[in-house]
Amino acid sequence: MTSNSTSDSVAGSPGPSVRVEETEYETMRNSKERFSSLSSSEMKEMERLRRELEDSRQRIDRDTEVINNLHEKVTELEELVKKQKITISTQSRTISDRRVLRKNQQQHQQQQHQSPMGVFPMTPTHHSHVKQYQFPNSGASAVSCAGNVGGAPGGGVYLAHQSPSPFDIQTPQSVHSVRPASQGSTVFDQPPPKFEISSGLSAPAPTSFVPPALAQSVLNPMAIALSNSSDPGTSFCPHPVDTYRKELADFSTRFSGLMRSVEIFGQAHASLPNIFMDSHLDDRVKDYLMAISSRSQASALIGNAATRGFFVAKAISYYLVHNVLTTSAIKGFDISVDLEIDQIEEQMTAHSSASMRHLMLTAITTHLTTLSKRPNFAELSQLKIKNHMHRLWKFIGPLSHDPSNQTGQVYADLTHIITDAQSLAIDMYSVPLEYRFDYPEPGEPFDSLTMINRDPYLHGDPLTLKNGDTHVRLGISPTVRIRNNAQSPGVVNLMYLGHVLLKMPKKQNS
Repeated sequence: MTSNSTSDSVAGSPGPSVRVEETEYETMRNSKERFSSLSSSEMKEMERLRRELEDSRQRIDRDTEVINNLHEKVTELEELVKKQKITISTQSRTISDRRVLRKNQQQHQQQQHQSPMGVFPMTPTHHSHVKQYQFPNSGASAVSCAGNVGGAPGGGVYLAHQSPSPFDIQTPQSVHSVRPASQGSTVFDQPPPKFEISSGLSAPAPTSFVPPALAQSVLNPMAIALSNSSDPGTSFCPHPVDTYRKELADFSTRFSGLMRSVEIFGQAHASLPNIFMDSHLDDRVKDYLMAISSRSQASALIGNAATRGFFVAKAISYYLVHNVLTTSAIKGFDISVDLEIDQIEEQMTAHSSASMRHLMLTAITTHLTTLSKRPNFAELSQLKIKNHMHRLWKFIGPLSHDPSNQTGQVYADLTHIITDAQSLAIDMYSVPLEYRFDYPEPGEPFDSLTMINRDPYLHGDPLTLKNGDTHVRLGISPTVRIRNNAQSPGVVNLMYLGHVLLKMPKKQNS
């Protein structure tokens, strides 16, 4: 047996384990020789690298600990932000409660009722603009500089009111808002008369004489002029009384006709709701629709066949007010004139007296007169119309029956609306008057003095709707006021009542 095992090995060869041990020994011996052959400088370099490696490991440990601590702090801050958002949301709801604000305004007005120059706060409004303009051709009536009531065949109604008026109120956050002047200043140093109105004021409501049927009608323009001058004898009229009476009547008729055309366009050309098509609207269109309404109401309004036309009308009127009926209507013809107009608008601050504001507005009308005499004025106006049409069609076209056809009736009707608006804007700046456009805000209580109900579901007498605690769901067209700074103090005229869609209070919906 022993002889057989021995015979399997090669003669003169050690066993397998002996060869492996010999190889490992040779490797260790060679490594030891190479290590011993290193110079002292190389040894120092290796030691330095070893220390750096150790330091790096320690820094990594420290950085890891810092990162973990920062993660904990971030978590704590996120919790704090959530709590702050809840607090801010609660405060915002409290601040935006118009009934609370108007109750405070009523108390404040009662305290200052004896002072004719008292300044009253007003609920903030976002969709408001101050303009200055004139309107020829029409037939409503107007209040004269002396404060008398005039009449004309245009369907407008004007009421003169010489006691402190609720229209002597200015929104602090409004565009071109007016800051109160010191009480010790003179009449000419006071801010111009205020535009805003508060539905909760206890002052006598002069518009209670307006027939409810007139407020319900779309075809009859609503124009109410109230003078906030406590003493008509102190007013001065540099222009004939009939001139301003005609201009106020002209604006009432032309602006009413423009808004009526906008509403008819919405009812006639708005497409039927289509969930697939509406959900695939361009992002720019969606953003614009959200900007003209509240996010909670936009989808419901555009998705309802009964309200979709009104929503399209709001999209058009909002563009006209913010982009056409502005000083941009006379800009772009001359760079130097544009710069002068911009400087005039910047200098016309809240502290400017009524006479100074009147002079500044007169300077703008002078520029317009000069520009209108140029031979290329009409051509440049047509170019502005085409540019406005190109921009507005991007928003309105996708909501119409024929979004891709720019030669059809829909495109032609919208072009006609913009043409009328451009012509109106040029006439607006022909006389030194200031105009203000205020869209009723979503959630604002319905005010029968400044709004007309156009809701297809809620009907009734305006006072009944007001007492029923109804609120605005959508402001279709703006409430418009005109201020004449040629008189001291200026006369503020309520020329157009904003059209609105309404909603019932939550307690009645539930």
